[in-house]
Amino acid sequence: MRTRFAERPASHQRGWVFMALLGSVGVIGFVGLAVIGFRAPDAIPGRAYYSLQAEFTQADNLTGHYQVRVGGKNVGQVLDPHVEDGKAVVDLQMDPEVRPLKSDTTIEVRPRSPVGVRYVDITPGTTGTPLADGATIPASQTKATVQLDSVLGTFDTPTRRRAQLFMQELGKGFAGRGDDLNESLGGAPTTLRGVDGVFNAIVARKDAVRSLIRGTGTLADASDPVRQEIVDGFRPEAEALRPFREERPALQSTLVKAPGTFRTVSSRLPQVDGFVDQLRGFARDVRPALQAGPVAFTQTSALLREARPGLRDADETLELADDAVDPTLRLLSTVRPVLPQIDGTLASTTPIVNKLGVYGCDITRMGNRWGSMMGFENQDGGVLRLNLQFGPESIYGAETKSFGNFPADANPKPCNSGTTKDGR
Repeated sequence: MRTRFAERPASHQRGWVFMALLGSVGVIGFVGLAVIGFRAPDAIPGRAYYSLQAEFTQADNLTGHYQVRVGGKNVGQVLDPHVEDGKAVVDLQMDPEVRPLKSDTTIEVRPRSPVGVRYVDITPGTTGTPLADGATIPASQTKATVQLDSVLGTFDTPTRRRAQLFMQELGKGFAGRGDDLNESLGGAPTTLRGVDGVFNAIVARKDAVRSLIRGTGTLADASDPVRQEIVDGFRPEAEALRPFREERPALQSTLVKAPGTFRTVSSRLPQVDGFVDQLRGFARDVRPALQAGPVAFTQTSALLREARPGLRDADETLELADDAVDPTLRLLSTVRPVLPQIDGTLASTTPIVNKLGVYGCDITRMGNRWGSMMGFENQDGGVLRLNLQFGPESIYGAETKSFGNFPADANPKPCNSGTTKDGR
């Protein structure tokens, strides 16, 4: 049997045109691969990116190709760090999946390791407007942490020695206070959030940290001689706060019940409104009196100053009155048994006195005339002179209303006895 083999054409040499074309394609391909390899760290051809710019007042040696992270996830890199108008400006090349960030987004340069490698940490905003591709995040929304090497570089030999001494003394102070330290660490997050704002305000001012450290050192030097007195000064406060610590369950129970109590009190407040209104009216009415009060107080003060000499003299009067108290009490004790008899006598005499009282002028006139009559005296002394007058009435017994020049009424009206008919 004869086997038939397929015939193939005999090989022949390619032309120079083909070889030149093949060489050109190879060179172009190599150049393209070289360009792609050279540009690959900055961008991959054919891939889309979301790019923003960020300004920093302190970029902390931020260089190209450092990572850009959002929530701890690597989403891009830093490109083209440069300076514009005294500020560091970098391009942030990120995956399109983070688009769009909002205008209240904040950026912070953080350390990746203690040797100086950094990354850019982005905290997306929530209330701002979307940032378009190529937008700029201002320096007011960016910051950089202080690196450990920068902190350690500020400690010269004397500072390191003092820091060592400080740590040793701090250890002595914390000895035996583990429970207190644990409680302090438990409340540290809240405290540090407040301290963060204070430190940001300090760091924002030039040379503020240096002045703070220098002032702290001066304060420490001044406090060292009186450290025991400072400790003793805080001891009363510690004793005052100890009941709160020892009675912590009771205090906590009180705080738990406080909201219900406050709600009850709040529901009762409308009933107090009437009293408050009345109290407001009373305050309004009493205001004029209070306004006059200062003047009255001033006058009272002046009166007391003027009365001071008289009050001193009154001491002597009171001392004399004190001496007279016992005799007066003895006199009253002696007179008390006969007071009923005196009271009866006065009661019996009162009508007579009332009757004679209206004839006071007549009694006075009688006294004057009696004195006139006694003015005529003989050699042996005064005698009573009686003048007898007789008239027709006594002889004939005629009844008339008068006796001589005087009225004959036995009960004349007051101040009418002994007068003449014409009133003399």
